[in-house]
Amino acid sequence: MKRILSLLAIPLTLALVATPVMAQAALPYETDLITDGGEERDNVGSLSVGDDGTIVYAIDEDATDWRLAKAHLYVGDEPPAKHAPGRFPHHSGDLDGVLTYEFMVELEGDEDGIVYIAAHAELIMEVGVDEDGEPIYAYETAWAQAEVQDEDSIDEPIGKGRNWATYFTVDASEPDDDPNDDA
Repeated sequence: MKRILSLLAIPLTLALVATPVMAQAALPYETDLITDGGEERDNVGSLSVGDDGTIVYAIDEDATDWRLAKAHLYVGDEPPAKHAPGRFPHHSGDLDGVLTYEFMVELEGDEDGIVYIAAHAELIMEVGVDEDGEPIYAYETAWAQAEVQDEDSIDEPIGKGRNWATYFTVDASEPDDDPNDDA
């Protein structure tokens, strides 16, 4: 029995050593705002994270007719537990179709300075007018994530199941002082 347990310990140890650590982006960081997590992904703008805690949603008006209706933001020292953006701690309220929106948040990370961020936007686009001259709108959602999802992407899925909600991490730790710096 001891021998079997010893043999099982070797693959488990190797699995722990070989487990990749999620990459973190340096600050400032910018990523895309992507609609429809399926094959028809559309880059409608960007999300930027400044080292001062400024997080800016920006729609690229030259590339799309979508505008911001609402913004939801999660910033924390652990990954978001739920992919329901309405439960994220930061909300914009109704934005009435603006091109940019800014949150100011504390970038307090875990013991290593790692900050977890999930950014979601509700979008609106005027697609016409009805017979009374009232505007007709289309609605869409977007998540902050890289337009191309490949092995270099730092996006991680939120929760389990079939959803395209993602978060990413940034390193908000203070840079180490250079011991060779005489200043």
